[in-house]
Amino acid sequence: MGNKQFEAARKAEAGYHSNFYQNNELFASGTWMSRPMPMVMDMLERLLAHKEELRVLDLGCGVGRHTIPIAQRLAKTKSEVIGVDLLDEAVDGLRKYAKEYQVDHIVQAVKADVEHYAVEPNYFDYIAACSCLEHVSNKQAFMEAIDRLQAGTRTGGIHCITMSTNVEEKEINTGKEIEPLIELNLPTAEAIAMLEDAYEGWNILLQEHVTQTIEEEKYDEPTQFRCELLRFAVQKQ
Repeated sequence: MGNKQFEAARKAEAGYHSNFYQNNELFASGTWMSRPMPMVMDMLERLLAHKEELRVLDLGCGVGRHTIPIAQRLAKTKSEVIGVDLLDEAVDGLRKYAKEYQVDHIVQAVKADVEHYAVEPNYFDYIAACSCLEHVSNKQAFMEAIDRLQAGTRTGGIHCITMSTNVEEKEINTGKEIEPLIELNLPTAEAIAMLEDAYEGWNILLQEHVTQTIEEEKYDEPTQFRCELLRFAVQKQ
């Protein structure tokens, strides 16, 4: 993807998410953020079976779909939950909901681009990167981001990754297929191969992909977003 295409994709994604956060409350029924992904909470419980206090990083956190439920689960411990997002609306929203759900004492909201976010070495026990790594600029940036996340993870720590792959978009009213505006649109098989290669030596806890379809207001015309949602969870040995 060239620079102009990347900027167009980044602008479209930012506009869609900013508008969505402004017009929908966290956990609103009928939206994609009505509840956390079960795998995110399942992997958290896997860690809590052996450790009471955790350092958690939620990349591409939005307004807290996962950050808030994780923080609620850890609220009575001396844990730390950091949510990172590029959008002001997301960071401001996370701070608002952390107060509303009374978890602001352990939640830190950080504005940063995932592609360039510096991760402290050997620091985190749990890193969730849900629907964010496909928003880096290219394959090299994708692999470099994973390298940083791995270096920032303690032994026994878990990474929980979801990615939209094989993305297709079409206009709902006309059925016309359009060129997807997403920064890194990997074929599912290639994304799996890259993750398996990057996480060689880690224990794979979950690997699956399912078809997902969402109606969006991202362009001038309402569109249908279709992808293979890749779910990948691994534990550092």
